[in-house]
Amino acid sequence: MGWVTLTLRKRELKQEHAYYQLRDLQISREKRQLARRKQYETAVIQNEQQQELTPIKNEYNQERQRIMDEISGYRDQEKASRENGGEELDFSSEISGLQMELSNAQLEYTGNVDDRKTFYENELAMLEEEVSDEEAQLDMEQVEIEAQMEAISQEMQAVSEAVSTEIQNSTIKLA
Repeated sequence: MGWVTLTLRKRELKQEHAYYQLRDLQISREKRQLARRKQYETAVIQNEQQQELTPIKNEYNQERQRIMDEISGYRDQEKASRENGGEELDFSSEISGLQMELSNAQLEYTGNVDDRKTFYENELAMLEEEVSDEEAQLDMEQVEIEAQMEAISQEMQAVSEAVSTEIQNSTIKLA
């Protein structure tokens, strides 16, 4: 009668093994889903960054163009005054002031861009850390499940051999 008990134990082990296989499959799916979520959220963050940087860049380009146009206008006036032979106009102090204004605009633009990029780099780093933590947790659970499945497989093998031995021992021998 021992082989009947062993056979029932083997059935329980098979059910337990099937449960662990299912959980292993679920973890694999969760990992893929996590990777997709990371990719999606990264794209969202990058798009938000681009949307914030575009107006800053456009504003800087407009300011730069305005200053460059003024500088060009002053230079054209200087050139025209030299060509006409009249009194020579000197706008070097105005041009210097505009160049200083341009430098300040460049510094402000660079500062604004760096602030926004730093903010979004931090967002991406937080996302990366969160995903890494979740992935590490899933990896640990998966390793544990694989170890359990291996142990169950070994126990099923031992039970199968024990069932075979019990059946052979309980066989009636005619001599």
